[in-house]
Amino acid sequence: MTDHAVRPARQRDLAHLGIEDASHGPGFVVVAGDPALGHARVDLLDGHAHLARLAPGVDLDGSTARALVDAACERLAVKGHGQLTALPFAGPEATAYADLGFAAIPRDEPLPGPLSAMREEPGHVLVRRVLRSHRTAADLADFLPVLDAAPREVGTLRAVIRRPAPGEREVLEVGHLDLAEGLVGDTWAERGSRRTPDGSAHPDMQLNLMNHRLVEFLAQDPEREALAGDQMFLDLDLSHDHLPAWSELHIGGPDGAVIVVTDQPHNGCGKFIARFGKDAMGFVNGPEGKPRRLRGLCAKVVRPGPVRPGDQVVVVRPSTPVGEASGE
Repeated sequence: MTDHAVRPARQRDLAHLGIEDASHGPGFVVVAGDPALGHARVDLLDGHAHLARLAPGVDLDGSTARALVDAACERLAVKGHGQLTALPFAGPEATAYADLGFAAIPRDEPLPGPLSAMREEPGHVLVRRVLRSHRTAADLADFLPVLDAAPREVGTLRAVIRRPAPGEREVLEVGHLDLAEGLVGDTWAERGSRRTPDGSAHPDMQLNLMNHRLVEFLAQDPEREALAGDQMFLDLDLSHDHLPAWSELHIGGPDGAVIVVTDQPHNGCGKFIARFGKDAMGFVNGPEGKPRRLRGLCAKVVRPGPVRPGDQVVVVRPSTPVGEASGE
């Protein structure tokens, strides 16, 4: 075992090792020894933790490298991250990373943008070390009775979360819904959409809503719930049967805000897999999850107003079933 304690890097450590200051962007550096003899640098790429550099110095038995990686993983786990990725060269270096708890990410697994580009690097292999065990498909199947017991007519708003920038989350005590902006201060408009001809924000996708019981189960930690990326979490049955498109959700009483459920699908993506696992993605988009809208739904604001965790959410369904009015 190494005798060199691992600790967060100080400015003098960075200067001593001749490494770039991590303060230019999100991430951190940990070092081993005093004076520092080795270091590991973790970058946060759109919120995803990536081991950008591992330089343990003279490390004959590999113990310093392990201590550096373990310390970085411990710090990330405390902050709610579920995995740490790395991009070693294929061959001996990838084998060394396997000894540190990393495993190759399957080629057919969808990935968020920053990681997807890395996977195409020639001569390298994209690997990850799991920091938190994800729920399995069997776990989710066993949890279905809890999800199916969610309120159907009157639910509760459990969380309001603003996304001020990519990879950032801000849990709000009070959110303000606006006809033009959606959730005020959120980046919905700037994000745009692949479902519009010009790539602009889709008007029927202002808000993403998700069942709070499910995200609580998947996250396993309240600090990780916001990682799902949805702006509002509700204790309410969001299934197609009980909440058809164009249903209204009245939030916070008769004079409160009103949003309407739209017909735009809300699907999981590579980010969802990275945070909650491949089984979760397959389940929410599978035969049990799709009818229940377990990945969530899209909505838009039709009456502005403040919304707060704890607000009552009353369902008002369309008077004419969708399809009937159009003669389908």
